[in-house]
Amino acid sequence: MAAAATALALTVPAIAGYLDAKYQLMSDLHLISSLVFCRIQSAIREKRDRLHPFYILEEHAQKSPDRVWLWFQGREYSYKEGYEAVIRHGNWFRDECGVKKGDIIAIDFMNCPEMIFIWMGLWAVGGIPAFYNYNLTGDALVHVVKVSSAKLAIVGHRVEETVGVKKQINEALPEVQVVIFDEALKNTVANWRLDRPEEELLSGAKQTDMAALVYTSGTTGLPKPAIVTWWKNTGASKFVALWLKLNPGKDRYYTAMPIYHSSAALFNIMACLQVGATSCIGEKFSNRTFWPEVRASGSTVIQYVGETCRYLLTAPASPDDKNHNVTKAFGNGLRGDVWKEFRDRFGIRTIGEFYAATEGMSATWNMNTGDWGIGAVGVAGALVNLMQGNKTAIVDIDYETEEIWRDPTTGFCKKVPNGERGEMIFKLDENNIAASYRGYYQNEKASMSKLLKDVFKKGDVWFRTGDVLTVTNDGLIYFNDRIGDTYRWKSENVSTMEVSNAINSHPRKIVLDSAVFGVPLPNHDGNAGVACVVLHPEVKEDEATFDELLTYLQKTLPRYATPLFIRVIGEVERTGNNKVVKGGLRKQGVDPEKTAGQAGGVWWLKDGKYQRFTDSDWSEIRAGRVKL
Repeated sequence: MAAAATALALTVPAIAGYLDAKYQLMSDLHLISSLVFCRIQSAIREKRDRLHPFYILEEHAQKSPDRVWLWFQGREYSYKEGYEAVIRHGNWFRDECGVKKGDIIAIDFMNCPEMIFIWMGLWAVGGIPAFYNYNLTGDALVHVVKVSSAKLAIVGHRVEETVGVKKQINEALPEVQVVIFDEALKNTVANWRLDRPEEELLSGAKQTDMAALVYTSGTTGLPKPAIVTWWKNTGASKFVALWLKLNPGKDRYYTAMPIYHSSAALFNIMACLQVGATSCIGEKFSNRTFWPEVRASGSTVIQYVGETCRYLLTAPASPDDKNHNVTKAFGNGLRGDVWKEFRDRFGIRTIGEFYAATEGMSATWNMNTGDWGIGAVGVAGALVNLMQGNKTAIVDIDYETEEIWRDPTTGFCKKVPNGERGEMIFKLDENNIAASYRGYYQNEKASMSKLLKDVFKKGDVWFRTGDVLTVTNDGLIYFNDRIGDTYRWKSENVSTMEVSNAINSHPRKIVLDSAVFGVPLPNHDGNAGVACVVLHPEVKEDEATFDELLTYLQKTLPRYATPLFIRVIGEVERTGNNKVVKGGLRKQGVDPEKTAGQAGGVWWLKDGKYQRFTDSDWSEIRAGRVKL
């Protein structure tokens, strides 16, 4: 009997471990339980008319007044201090600016506590914040102000010193009042009246109501204001807090990502607020300040976006690389070739990667602690597939038209098999689309362009992500590319992300950064691949360098994916959220007249090697005397 019991005791854990590995049961259970709990809690708060985040802040201020809410450049703000600051800022908006419930107010700030007090102070008196990218200037700045319909813009003094916002807005939009939040005004507001906002300013919030405007990154055109609902600010942020297991009073969560974007605003500031954890804020991302601030703040969780982790790896190795308290890194856009190196160098065991869109209504999640799942933006095991399988699909695309492929007989779309690439789409309730998708503010055309109808049956409605992803048989979800970035060459689809990853992963690190895209060439079908590269300062721009790179790429990439052209540039332009901006480079293409004056030359793959691309080569292509 004892032997049988011992055998059973050994067998059950082994079977459980096997089933978990095969079907990802524990990962799924944690994700599903987090989602269900935040859904239930949001519904309860809405029913009790306590959905508004001001009530959550108030509860923390009353129950744990001395607990630290915010850390910034060595200064700590308790929940009680933050609560009072929010009230004072809200009252100042009412008293001095005449802000009323429903008014949209622009916020143009670098990361700082005052930005958060202004944001939540507006909420406290019924205002709706519109978060502007503080890097914007000129036409782009005027555009974001105009499309938000804001009549008041609050601008941080650091932004004003750098960009000169007030003059630009006053000249283009004189009807918009611009207030510079300088030290004098900061001190004035800090002593404003402390009368709690009336209930009518806080009550009545519904999960589908507009809570804020957050702009898209603007990588494919001018930024669009996406409507961010109370559900995203309360439910989605609560989910992240639960999924990351943020511990109130113990976890300190650092971000240097811009708060004007949803990643930092929702998944750091709001996530910490939901559970009473501490948000540690860097003014902006810098290799020089990132780890010193992480150490000084005692942070246990860090946030990354895009190329953040790769930038951190470019700093010289230091004995202090693992001298920190961080146990988790959370974010999106961590490339597979950087993932393991980042984790090993800095000693961060857990990486939580996700995939989502600002204007979207669903996401994918991958809590990774080992080699399995590196590079994946999500994991969908048996339980997740059972619950969400009919709400998510990856469908075939016509890459030349950038439209979803439809069966010529039925008119319906086609799911791609596991392992094949396609556009990820999310199911909406066709009878109540606004329940989960609000689209872009006052832009019906752009909002409708993200909807796909009659997908698998008449009348169904799905949300288009515009992104190409792949799901493996094991349930791993990988991001491949934006649809507009994937191009066709030699009748094959080429992923610019795959090519860029290959270039950047050269063992000798001869390329520091790259941007890859396809461009049309005269007298040729499809689009030829162009890789704009930033060479390492110690690497020469010569045939030997590109011979070495070509040898590596030919071993790493399919033949058709090896870029036909390489352009040497000084830097890759990025948004404030570390997303690559390719529009200008793509317009230049490889035309010598348009690429003249760049940091380096243009090279092209000719006769089996990269050679200098000259004016006469371009003339030969244009004349149709070269077949590539």
